[in-house]
Amino acid sequence: MATASPLPRHDCYQTTDKVVVSVYVKNQAADQVQVALQGSELVVRAPDATCAVALPAPVRDVCDVRVVPTKIEVTLTKGTSAAAPPPNTAPRRASKWDHLDVDEDAPPTGSGDAELQAFFQKLYADADPDTRRAMVKSFQESGGTALSTNWDEVGRKTMQVQAPQGMEARRFEQ
Repeated sequence: MATASPLPRHDCYQTTDKVVVSVYVKNQAADQVQVALQGSELVVRAPDATCAVALPAPVRDVCDVRVVPTKIEVTLTKGTSAAAPPPNTAPRRASKWDHLDVDEDAPPTGSGDAELQAFFQKLYADADPDTRRAMVKSFQESGGTALSTNWDEVGRKTMQVQAPQGMEARRFEQ
């Protein structure tokens, strides 16, 4: 008793004016491959397999049949030149992050870069000229690792780069 061969792997895509169906069966003789349109299906018969593929759009006729060592490719002309409809996708599962109500445009509360920046801007704006000079000089000379408001101390000496604990300070050289 002969067993029915499994349906061969196939795929289909379409452009605005063509539908292309590929049936993946290997090493078929081109003269033994038969292609027929039956309603809204394309039937491809080969010695090793038979495949019926439901077409995604109405077609007029078979435009081209290519038999290559890895597959049989059938190009069909569409009945109407129209764009392919978008594929159906399953709805996205809701996650617990979707229920989190965060306003990204709202200013952050608590401690953070924005509050720190505002603090230093207020400190610099309310400072006298000597304090401003001390802040600028200490920040520039230390490479951004130190900030002092005491001009008497900063004005007399050069600020050294002070890397955070466990880090190594390096000079940038071009």
